[in-house]
Amino acid sequence: MADVILVNSKFTANTFADTFKKLHARGIRPVVLYPAVNVYQFDKPHSCGCDKLLRENVEYLEELKSLAERNGMSDRVNFITSCSTTERNALLSECLCVLYTPKDEHFGIVPLEAMAAYKPVSACDSGGPVETIKNEEPQMAKNMGENARQHVMESFSTKSFCQHLNRLLAYVARGKED
Repeated sequence: MADVILVNSKFTANTFADTFKKLHARGIRPVVLYPAVNVYQFDKPHSCGCDKLLRENVEYLEELKSLAERNGMSDRVNFITSCSTTERNALLSECLCVLYTPKDEHFGIVPLEAMAAYKPVSACDSGGPVETIKNEEPQMAKNMGENARQHVMESFSTKSFCQHLNRLLAYVARGKED
């Protein structure tokens, strides 16, 4: 039996409980350890990835393109489905905000990357982003971006991840000493 089961969000912990009902009934609960974002790779101002092997991704992209076309916005919207880290960072440095559309995403690293790059994020009110995105009243984009970056630094930075993991490992080690 494992000493501890780690998951990447409360949403995933609930999915775990729904999937492994017998373990849940025995009181076995996973611990949330949020993945880290290297916040230092993003420059202060002066989203990318689409698995084309997943049919639903391809269908959703086509649906979004059709929606942009129907609303006369296709000349103002770029759909970038894959890019390098350098390209992603350049896009994040130039954009005003990030729209994150996956529903029931288990975690979602893109919103954290955007907030680390001082950008506000708008996302579906489901899955991992419910835990990772700070919900605020609309304000100036700059203030929202500053607040978003601070939130990521405090809760999802590599330093925060290491501190949380160290606490979990110390807890497991103490249990083995007893």
